Amino acid sequence: MSLTILDADKQIINGPLVTTHNGFTGGDYQMLIFLKNQHPEFYYHDVKLKIEMSDLIEGEIFSNSGWSIKLKYGSEQPTEKQWGDILVNNEISIPDIGNQYIPDTDTYHPIWIRVFCPGHTTPDIKKDMSCVLKFFRKLVGDSQ
Repeated sequence: MSLTILDADKQIINGPLVTTHNGFTGGDYQMLIFLKNQHPEFYYHDVKLKIEMSDLIEGEIFSNSGWSIKLKYGSEQPTEKQWGDILVNNEISIPDIGNQYIPDTDTYHPIWIRVFCPGHTTPDIKKDMSCVLKFFRKLVGDSQ
């Protein structure tokens, strides 16, 4: 894939996203990831990202286990109020990465992820999350 997902240290994420949670108290875990173009021959538009969990039913707000995920694009870590204004299990849009003249292989696009674990559940290391990335890829210099 030409678009790469990187962790907060800007290292490539090859496996699933992993978070740890105290199931007794519940609560959230926040992480920062980046999206970056690695190939100068392409640019991307209509980029969308969603995180899926194995027990999340399409169209439902929470997973069967009560866990949820929120996403926010931006360099600043969202405040509690900002997180509160975001619908759970949302899909976010990422600004176009490059254009028909310039591929933009320099920009790290920041994405904040908040995974919520309900209280009184089994303590868990959440490993069943995967990134679903949708985009249109075009060749730089192609006018169509």
